[in-house]
Amino acid sequence: MAANDFNDRIRFGSLYETYGALLTKKQQQCLELYFCEDCSLAEIAEEMQVSRQAVHDLLKRVEQTLEHYEKILGFLQRMERTRALTDEAALLLDGAQKDNNNERLSRVREILVELNESR
Repeated sequence: MAANDFNDRIRFGSLYETYGALLTKKQQQCLELYFCEDCSLAEIAEEMQVSRQAVHDLLKRVEQTLEHYEKILGFLQRMERTRALTDEAALLLDGAQKDNNNERLSRVREILVELNESR
């Protein structure tokens, strides 16, 4: 499964947080056991009364489904962009307050306009 890598696992969790409500109850249960309860594939298989391979396949399909939702809707990408712009604006404001820099304040204004347009 691609989520073995730490960054992939974080992304998978973020996708689940964003789009989890669009999944079936069975898919949600499997991901809750996998991420929140930190159960192994064998433990999930026992809980769901399916084979370990079925759990593996389900997780793989769910990962593809979540990536598909992100490709179509792009909510996670927009949230990450908004977070990055907000962080940049906060740093610029801190610096502008210290040295009364109009260039930094202009950039903050540009960021706020971009954030408003992306709604």
